[in-house]
Amino acid sequence: MLSFRRFKSATSPVGIDCGADALRMLQLRSSAGEVASAQLEIPITRELPHVASSRRDCAAEWIRAAESAAMQWRAAGFRSTRFVLSVPAPRTQFQIVSLPSLAPVDFDRAASWEASDRFGMDHEDLSAVAQPTNAPATVDGKSEFLLVAAERSFIEAMLEPFLRRGFEPIAVEPRFTSVARVASRHARRESDRARVRGVVVVGLDETIIMVLRGDEIAFARELPVGSHAMDQAIAERLGLSIEDAAMLRAETANATSDSHAARAARDVRRGVLAGIANEATMCFRYYSVRFRGGTPPTVLVLGAGDAALAQEIKHASGIATTLDDERGSILALAQSLALAQSLAQRAPCEVPTIAGAAQWIAAFGAACRTTAAARAVSSPRKDAA
Repeated sequence: MLSFRRFKSATSPVGIDCGADALRMLQLRSSAGEVASAQLEIPITRELPHVASSRRDCAAEWIRAAESAAMQWRAAGFRSTRFVLSVPAPRTQFQIVSLPSLAPVDFDRAASWEASDRFGMDHEDLSAVAQPTNAPATVDGKSEFLLVAAERSFIEAMLEPFLRRGFEPIAVEPRFTSVARVASRHARRESDRARVRGVVVVGLDETIIMVLRGDEIAFARELPVGSHAMDQAIAERLGLSIEDAAMLRAETANATSDSHAARAARDVRRGVLAGIANEATMCFRYYSVRFRGGTPPTVLVLGAGDAALAQEIKHASGIATTLDDERGSILALAQSLALAQSLAQRAPCEVPTIAGAAQWIAAFGAACRTTAAARAVSSPRKDAA
């Protein structure tokens, strides 16, 4: 969303992700794009856990974590001064909108006011970008755009601890853009534009549904439902604490326990996953109508989503699903993170899984950003930086 001056370097930038439960920083080896050379995780306090996830805000905690991260930068082993900041909701918002054809100056102004009205943001404290989705124009001559807005004051507060210590930002981008980069790392050639994929990413507080054409974002939507919603539903059904429900959910996702509690947790979890799958199916159908090219032939399930969600999506939509890309990038990242953790703790390396890398996907995507940004997030407005 915000791009700064470009650099030429063989060293990966540091990806900084404002996660719902932690600020995560990741740097990759330039010779092996899925291998972590350094990582840092700073937990944050989740305030008001029972507030609707779309309204939960950890701004003060993220800013505190940014100060701590800047102080620990060198000690954590990061070998670059460059970084990409990945910013989540509610500090960034996005939505597909239809806008008329206008002169560039008028279009920028219209996009800014549209973002202020739709997202309830202060017009004086937002940076807005409208990226074309390249869908066919509507009958009234309007075109479809992915409208993205972020709060300037929050971004400036997040950047300040790093700038004060001489670290250099490459860009600030919304988390879904970082995730889209992970899903399209091997689809950046011009010939890949015809390659269409659905992507469903389940996080702690939200689920992001996208359709990618090559590395372009043709459609994006965020649902205020994530793994925390599953934990809440399990806790209410079984009378457990949120912490115990989260542990039970994790166990049922990876084991075949047939206890009464495990069966109940699986049933509750399946209901939430079915809801996500139905929403994803409607999004894919919308894409097929707007782009007149049929539904995506495959869906990549990332994040906290697992085989159960993949099966629900396949059942609801009839589309083939996968838990990793064709080159096994997520599993490779999981293996790298597990090895690095075992070396740091001087303990045996646990068997890595794709789920083990789920929390690092946005930081991974931010670290993968090159000096030439992907088409889905390129060409920021001149006043955005």
